[in-house]
Amino acid sequence: MKLLITGASGFIGQPLVKKLIEEGHSILALSRSADLQHVSNNTDKIIYFKSSLELENRALERIKDFEPDILIHLAWEKIPDFSFETSFENLQNHIIFFRHIFTVTSLKKFIVTGSCWEYNKKMGVCTESDICFSVNFFTWAKNSLRDFLQFECLQKNINFIWPRIFYVYGPEQRIGSLIPSVIESIRNGLIPELKTPSNANDFIYVDDVAEGLLQFAINDISSGIYNLGSGKSMPVIDIVSSIENSLNGNVILSKELITRTTKSNKDTDFWADMTKTFSTIKWKPRTSSAMGIEKMINYKK
Repeated sequence: MKLLITGASGFIGQPLVKKLIEEGHSILALSRSADLQHVSNNTDKIIYFKSSLELENRALERIKDFEPDILIHLAWEKIPDFSFETSFENLQNHIIFFRHIFTVTSLKKFIVTGSCWEYNKKMGVCTESDICFSVNFFTWAKNSLRDFLQFECLQKNINFIWPRIFYVYGPEQRIGSLIPSVIESIRNGLIPELKTPSNANDFIYVDDVAEGLLQFAINDISSGIYNLGSGKSMPVIDIVSSIENSLNGNVILSKELITRTTKSNKDTDFWADMTKTFSTIKWKPRTSSAMGIEKMINYKK
């Protein structure tokens, strides 16, 4: 297959590209970055092309010449800025991008990543059939983009897959994210600054997300929303304890964190219903939280 990928040099994009190349697929990767040496794969199976989402004429011509079969769209700019200005800018740029992409007649499938935040649910299981209401600018922009693409893809007979990714973690994740920040704190002998460590989320390792996206690409499946998570929630304090035990062989800081936050209330504990995804692409995550954390701790660029 020939795949067009946006965000290929990013946190999820890099392991996805590696898997696609291993499977023998050809890739045209769009990136805003001028320096792509850090993601060089030393293979003729991938071509990196510098372009913004506005897709100037040269970029669009390059895409049409490549004749991709599938688009995997990972790009979303300026995360974790979820302000109105950034969300609106993302929505505008994405609509411009897709208006151009719809002219690439070789494309028959779009895989565009969504977010578990769209559910706006703090407790319980999240099922694809749940009715989702926008409660912030980020989810408004995501929901608006999904509605636009769903309508246009239906009109143009394009297979449209919207995977909602849950709390993905792994190497190359931005340092301000939960697990990288906890690793940094414990390495420095500091108690992580967490107000509600009893809260729980659905954590999934980045390589498993990449494998899920690969399966969405290579399998013939119906258009729709699909969850991409582990299917279970895990308390943040368990993540902290696992990191500390791996680094220090004890949980002294974790116990002190619990003591300091005994009065905090648990207000978040949600997870993905994976029934639809498991039955559709026959995929399940392979990386346990302990294995994933160990890989992050030992990762070297």
